[in-house]
Amino acid sequence: MHRPHPHGTVRAVPHRRLALAAAAVLALAGTAAQAQFRVNPYLQNPSSQGMSFTWFTENAASATFKLFEGTSTTPSFVQSTAGDLQAVLAYTTAERNQTISGLAPGSWLKSDSNFKHAVDVAGLQPGTTYRYEVEHNGSVFQSSFRTAPSRDAWSTVRFVAMSDSETEPLGQVNRREWAPGALAAGSLARPAADSSAWHSAFGSRTLSGVRVLNYALTEDEGYRRNLAVINSRNIDFLAMPGDLVQGGGYQPGWDSFFRHNAGDIGSGLSNYALLPALGNWENFGALNGGYGTDADGRFGPKFGRDKYRSYFDAPANGTPAHRDSYYRVDYGPVTVITLDSSNGEPEDRPQNYTVKATGQQYNGPGSDTQNNFTRAQYEAAGGTDLADFNPGSAQWNWAHAQLADARARGQIVFVQFHHAPFSNGEHGVPMDHLLTSGQGGTPMRKYHPLFEQFGVSAVLSGHSEMFERSFVDADGDGVGVTYYDVGVGGDGLRGGKRNGNSLNDPLLNYNPFSQWSADQDAGERWELVNGVPQLVSGGKHYGHLEVNVERLPEGDSFYARVTLTPVYVFPLLDDNYQLIGTERRVYADEVVMYIGFDGAVVQVPEPASLLMMGAGVLGLLGAARRRRALAQA
Repeated sequence: MHRPHPHGTVRAVPHRRLALAAAAVLALAGTAAQAQFRVNPYLQNPSSQGMSFTWFTENAASATFKLFEGTSTTPSFVQSTAGDLQAVLAYTTAERNQTISGLAPGSWLKSDSNFKHAVDVAGLQPGTTYRYEVEHNGSVFQSSFRTAPSRDAWSTVRFVAMSDSETEPLGQVNRREWAPGALAAGSLARPAADSSAWHSAFGSRTLSGVRVLNYALTEDEGYRRNLAVINSRNIDFLAMPGDLVQGGGYQPGWDSFFRHNAGDIGSGLSNYALLPALGNWENFGALNGGYGTDADGRFGPKFGRDKYRSYFDAPANGTPAHRDSYYRVDYGPVTVITLDSSNGEPEDRPQNYTVKATGQQYNGPGSDTQNNFTRAQYEAAGGTDLADFNPGSAQWNWAHAQLADARARGQIVFVQFHHAPFSNGEHGVPMDHLLTSGQGGTPMRKYHPLFEQFGVSAVLSGHSEMFERSFVDADGDGVGVTYYDVGVGGDGLRGGKRNGNSLNDPLLNYNPFSQWSADQDAGERWELVNGVPQLVSGGKHYGHLEVNVERLPEGDSFYARVTLTPVYVFPLLDDNYQLIGTERRVYADEVVMYIGFDGAVVQVPEPASLLMMGAGVLGLLGAARRRRALAQA
């Protein structure tokens, strides 16, 4: 399927083959357009008949949106917009006074003026490429997009899930601690964290009482190159289950996010739609109150969520007070249900437990994913959109109804929310555990019976910042639900949680449903290359999950095939540890699942190595075995 180039520009790209040759020209053109756009046009709410467009300017002048069909130079749709000043996006005194070591004071700041423009276009044709342009103050931004296919006429859908980008200006100079994981058999040891050439090049820091190496890429560089890989894959949409920015109430974090996604660094969101979810960082005011109230009276969680809601306009969910917190998008045969895992009731905190669970002891999921603020505090600050996620709540009832409806319509269903319910990572234990972070995702396990009942293909989360896959089959029928932590967008590169407070303590291994993690199953392989210790494969890196949904030929035993590919961006270094480039690599845990004609998963997911052997004997036997199993069911 042909997809237009992912970067908005002042000229159209006529053919995919020209994309690489024209890359430098496109980058320059996009920069020229950016002069009049604080945030380039970005896409939301994709469907078979329409798309929503949002952009921000730094003055109140009106803008004109034009839509073009095919090769026509005459627009089929024209709409003028008046900018709507978003006062909540102005810089605070604390942000203006902030200093960041390694950066010139204020070099990351723009103006205080944030004028929002929004256009909703309906009545379009399914699976069709359109061009559009936005003119503002004599500057023209051009890009293109493709509508979703119809439910009945489709061949493939490709999307990416990525979490925990946590953008901020500090990311330009900050390299994160690189938690040590497993080593591959026969590998050299990692370079020393205090006396090696790697340490001299990239530094080190203390993590849980132990000195560890820093990663080779800065957060900013890692995120940029991660997005470059995504933009090269001609995706249909990007799902981001939370922690987009390093503080929802921190405006420089949002500026950095849009510079990468709809700005001068990259503009992929001008070509494909974003489906975001609220994470714990979106509920955090950063310099402006944190989880409390700042000197100017801002309640950090509300300030952060107000900014989020200024940028993102989701479909209605039937509860106006909860608008934008949870929502559903249908993209042809695919349904994505986005939940808000920010607040559970009754409220909970570690101090409520005088007797703590220890080790792998599990007393139940608990009721709350955070102990930082309460709904009462949030509503006292004027907020209405903080929704309980527990059974019987408005959000729960809505989710149940959407799952049932999607299944009745034969949709292939994915669910996303931030707090991973099943995790071996930092946030994998409940509130009553001795080692709790106070932000564990276990309360979201309550949704599993619904997910299994309605045949959800996969649940996409983040939070623990370690690539991990879990599989849960509560009723033991061989068909369960696959869960992912895809939290390696551009921030931390964590490892498994330890059974103690030191990195030297053994792994806790709290998640009995874990099937694979980059930390333990993608061992680092270090070798001497030209006499220099180099990582040649494996390890934890910035990356994402690519999801390919393919319709199978008529007459096949299955309706569709879903392939879930864990992708990482591998840094290539010279003999002096200078960055040569990065390349897209795939972890050896690609999973393939088959979808029945009702849209539900009909087999246990298997590693793709058993399914993708072409005409090889094992590949043929594997397919035959699955068909026999179905026939006997």
